[in-house]
Amino acid sequence: MIYKASHILTMTGDTIADSAVLVRDGGICDIGSNLAAAYPDEPVRDLGKCALMPGFVNAHSHIDYTMQRNRHDALNLWDWIDNLGCRTGCFPDYDLALQSAILGATECARSGITCLGDSTFTGAAAEAMSKVGLRGIAYLELFGQSMGNNYEQDFITKLNTARDIQSRISALVRIGLSPHAVYTSNQEVLKLCADSCAISDIPIALHLAETWAEADYTLKGTGPIAQWRARMDRPPMITGLSPTQTIYEAGLLRKGVCLAHCVHVTDDEIDLIAHSEASVAHCPRSNAYLGAGIAPMTRFRSAGATIGLGTDSAGSCMRLDFFEEMRFALGLARAIEQDAAVTTANDVLRMATIGGAETLGLDKCVGTIEVGKRADIVAVDLSDALSEEDPALAIMSRSPSDVKLVLVDGTEIVTKRPSGP
Repeated sequence: MIYKASHILTMTGDTIADSAVLVRDGGICDIGSNLAAAYPDEPVRDLGKCALMPGFVNAHSHIDYTMQRNRHDALNLWDWIDNLGCRTGCFPDYDLALQSAILGATECARSGITCLGDSTFTGAAAEAMSKVGLRGIAYLELFGQSMGNNYEQDFITKLNTARDIQSRISALVRIGLSPHAVYTSNQEVLKLCADSCAISDIPIALHLAETWAEADYTLKGTGPIAQWRARMDRPPMITGLSPTQTIYEAGLLRKGVCLAHCVHVTDDEIDLIAHSEASVAHCPRSNAYLGAGIAPMTRFRSAGATIGLGTDSAGSCMRLDFFEEMRFALGLARAIEQDAAVTTANDVLRMATIGGAETLGLDKCVGTIEVGKRADIVAVDLSDALSEEDPALAIMSRSPSDVKLVLVDGTEIVTKRPSGP
């Protein structure tokens, strides 16, 4: 199929007017203005006045929790997690989690998201991503402290579960592991995860420095997280180090590890993360709504860190709307620096596409529109845009209802055709 559009944003630095993309066998085979003449046997779909661009990459999500939205208000992170009910002896029903995850995956797709880095408590997200047709990594969560003295055997069981899930799902979805956070996984499990996943080349994600309370917990075993864990009969896991230093000592600051949030980090820790080649998933709405703070996105970018954009869950940010996430990220970055020039709309679009792909280690196959990459492409309606509008701003001002087409690996998973009689 040849897809024609008024604008093509390749996210390599080029915006091409009145051009087209040839998609064959799930890949991008050619880009140009005269493809119909060059490939006369190929069907042509003229999308009109719209922007063709790489699909959005949601670098950190929890689609299992989509049905938890609009239930809990004015809760700080630790109380919010407690109210989710995901803890030992209180596991959610898998079938319900699957329906919740399918709803979340569908909402992501309708928002132009083609790829997810999802941390899943139940594993349902992997199946949901496969059913909807998304690409990505489903990180199977584990909680080291609850493994107790049998943590090595329980870790092997978790690895076997990951392999079993991988055998049953789409080839577009890869299974990773997530040792959740420094306040739920002890150093022994963090190190075991780091060593085992490095040997097996398994991608890792974990939550890091999401709130100020994490440092109180790891340094002194005090504060609201310690109190919450004590109510669950979990003693504090004091490392005497900050959360960032804690995972560094465990061997989890390296390429192939995605760090979600990173709100409460020092300048030295930002440099440490950037130089380690670990990546960062920035979740501005979730951090704001849970009162966690504002991550230093511009400082990470200045340090050369790999950074993508994530929604977290609908349970914390209400809507899996990537347009809203991009606008929020842009506004917060300018507000915290008190400088409107510190971040551009195009900067945020790059975070939402190639930045997210780099964050998940998938940039060799997706994140830009280039010959040889897989055809993960979205079309955003610009029919009411004026000729002098900046294409990046024009896209960011849109909403999921303006997404006309979503391709993942060349397959149309969202299609909005013109209405007619």
